[in-house]
Amino acid sequence: MFNAMTRAEIWLQDTIDKPLGINDLANHLGYSDSQVRRQFRDFFHISPSAYRDRRRLERAAVLLVLTPKNIAQVALECGYCNHSSFSRAFHKHFAVSPRDFRQALRQDLHQQCPASGFITRVVKKPPRQVILQRYYKAPEQLNALGTPKLHATPLAMQAKAWENAIPSIALPDLLTEKIDAHVVESSPVQRRTDVGLYLTPQDDSSLKLSLPMPYRRIALAPQYYAITRFDDLSTLSHALTHALCHLTCKATPFHVNGNAPFILWCNGTMELRLPLTG
Repeated sequence: MFNAMTRAEIWLQDTIDKPLGINDLANHLGYSDSQVRRQFRDFFHISPSAYRDRRRLERAAVLLVLTPKNIAQVALECGYCNHSSFSRAFHKHFAVSPRDFRQALRQDLHQQCPASGFITRVVKKPPRQVILQRYYKAPEQLNALGTPKLHATPLAMQAKAWENAIPSIALPDLLTEKIDAHVVESSPVQRRTDVGLYLTPQDDSSLKLSLPMPYRRIALAPQYYAITRFDDLSTLSHALTHALCHLTCKATPFHVNGNAPFILWCNGTMELRLPLTG
């Protein structure tokens, strides 16, 4: 049942912009509405609908602070039918209007000095695929990150197919944490880290292989990234600050799109990739 509820949580995350209900989630999983509600609450200590509301508001906070989208656009992208319903929900949880939240948090961000020792560059990357499995832990709580022991052990039977793949993680909560925009709940949902492999052109033979549970395959469209290299996970926050300052304090046509940042282990160093919209 763990895998089913993980699938449920990921589905709720991936469909926050759509007017779908719990019955749609139940159909997706092949369970009844009551089963989904009960087992989701048993595992995450929150109802599916409350969880979706939380993720919608957290994404809205990120888009308000880190993008030039107007409030109506943010509301629509986060699944709200109109500006007023979004503003009411936002004010209820953050005790401030979306406009005032944006102004205050942007001011805080602009006052942060970019950490020294980092270089951020904007690069367009070609389409790729990643395979990921979800852990409900922060990255610093996971042992052996960046090594095949954690990233590819369940794929051992297909080891030859993945020998060129790059260890990677995706961090769905990183931007929310950076602007301190968690929606407070009595029983908070665990932090999430998606651990897996970034496929290179040499991995084409593996693209059609079936994946063991609980892996999922994600196609990354060609897009721009703000790329910042760093040496240790303890400096990730500083690397992210540098990337955000590069985007917000300089004349650049790019801004974050709100999707999960990636970390790749490349040639003895780590590479933060922040997805952008131009």
